Amino acid sequence: MITPNELFEKSDKLFYKVITSVLKEQDIFPLVIPSNKKLSGTNFSELKAAIVPLYQQSKQVKGKGYTIEWKEKVVDGTKQKIPSKIFFESFDDYLFYTKRIKDYEAINNAFDNITASFNSLSAWAKENVIFLFNQADKIDDLIKVCIYFCNNKPPHNLYLRELPIEVHSKFVEDNTTALKKMLDVMLPANWINKTEIDFSSRYYIKKPNIYAQIRILDESLKPIIGYDELALTLEDSALLNWKPERVFIVENRACFLSFPKVKNAVAIFGEGFKSRISKHIPWLAKAELFCWFDLDAAGFEMLNIIRQYYPEAKSFLMDEKTYNQFSQFSVTSPYRKLQLEKLDTNELKLYEFLQANSMRLEQERITNYYISEQLKSLSVGV
Repeated sequence: MITPNELFEKSDKLFYKVITSVLKEQDIFPLVIPSNKKLSGTNFSELKAAIVPLYQQSKQVKGKGYTIEWKEKVVDGTKQKIPSKIFFESFDDYLFYTKRIKDYEAINNAFDNITASFNSLSAWAKENVIFLFNQADKIDDLIKVCIYFCNNKPPHNLYLRELPIEVHSKFVEDNTTALKKMLDVMLPANWINKTEIDFSSRYYIKKPNIYAQIRILDESLKPIIGYDELALTLEDSALLNWKPERVFIVENRACFLSFPKVKNAVAIFGEGFKSRISKHIPWLAKAELFCWFDLDAAGFEMLNIIRQYYPEAKSFLMDEKTYNQFSQFSVTSPYRKLQLEKLDTNELKLYEFLQANSMRLEQERITNYYISEQLKSLSVGV
């Protein structure tokens, strides 16, 4: 026989399905709750222990809640009533029992507010009651943002925080996931760049320039640009008229700044570069390209992405030998597993080990002496 706790759990799991049906004006009541109504015992005392708690919390006793339909069964030689069906007669009964009245009101208010401003979103809102519930306390501000984007054709020649919307300055960037979900169904298709994940890029909002920080690793290259280090927009860096033989993309700043001198080579700080890896840089495509990232799942994911645009890119210090040499410095770092088709056999083996064991070795842990020795093994002049 189902217990009151089990009945509550089953009823509560139906909440979003029930609300969806109510918003769609579908008549789902009386709502039967599938449940095990078989008796575990055969005597009267066991029957009473199973049935009494169910009866005491039913609509027959409480005035609201679930209703029990009874049938007769012979127990210990006498006829006794046992449950044959448990159901909610009305939506009010269901909300009362599941203690979801306020949750429903929040969803319904969010639904009313959205459809009052965007009637075309009615069908979408009915299919997204979980979204309505999760965003109920922000829905008014979300609507303000959506109204702005619907009334202003892109491109938007203001930065994200400059947009003249009556919400706090960080609201949009703090709620991009929810806003994307709404804007993608309400804006004209040609107002959205669906190939972009970044919010500003997706909706043609002005963005600050991204800079590639470049460090000269060979003094012979310095006369070309006149500096040991420089930061250029990726667009400007693509115009550099030089041909370094080797380029090292280094993930972390400290390692970038302390990377050893290498003949006819430059280093690129990976933080700014990797966010715009799809930008074609001619001199980079012609160089021997080495990628050095943290020894973790995320590092190999970035290597895989770079090879989509620069197929000949090689990994540097991202091997089992390096990991074993400095494994005492590794830390726990859980990460999702992805299909990385651009890794070679050895890289894939190490990636799977790091991902499965949630391990991470930060590149700052690798000594300069070790880096220099490995550069020698590449037969590069210093």
